[in-house]
Amino acid sequence: MSTQPLSDTAKDGPAWRRRKNDRPTEIIAAAREMLEAKGLSGVSMARIAARAHVSEALVYRYFDSKQALINQVLTEWAEPFITSLMAKLDGATTARQRLVLIATSYLRGMDDTPRLHRVFYQELRWQDYAGSPLHKLNRRFANTVVEAVEAGIATGELRADLDAPMVRDMLFGGLEHVAMRTSFAGRPVDVEQQARSFVETLLIGLATK
Repeated sequence: MSTQPLSDTAKDGPAWRRRKNDRPTEIIAAAREMLEAKGLSGVSMARIAARAHVSEALVYRYFDSKQALINQVLTEWAEPFITSLMAKLDGATTARQRLVLIATSYLRGMDDTPRLHRVFYQELRWQDYAGSPLHKLNRRFANTVVEAVEAGIATGELRADLDAPMVRDMLFGGLEHVAMRTSFAGRPVDVEQQARSFVETLLIGLATK
């Protein structure tokens, strides 16, 4: 019996099979590139197929609609971002630290991939979004603010009468406006400084003592 190591072909299967297994990933990558370049209105299944160098029929074999494909693109984009944030939050000990981490991650994400953020938060209007994996990821991210505020209330760091969902809306809404005048407009932004400044303003308030 031969004891020679298996060749790459024997271990991983013939080249044509490996190429076939790569196709969904290549289609998703092509769709993401087009979304980042042109936004949702500039993307079609035919254009994605051309970008991925496959037939439109093959794209539909893996994704039954443009909606399903775009959802997968955004899910794969959002998941590592949220996983990374959750790991960082595990090491934070105060509400201030948690809110700065969340604000920094959100603003950096908008600065790194402004078009995908605009697609997700401004352009996406799918009927079956509620309950989808993408919706669950977004809720998980939004809840990080609520949880940070509630933890701060429990430890006495924050006022007991705070409305945590309102703080969440103020944080994300305000940071989106920061991004609109910087990252979305092609202007540079000091992400960490802006995030810290925004959270400090939110926590300290506007009125003099």
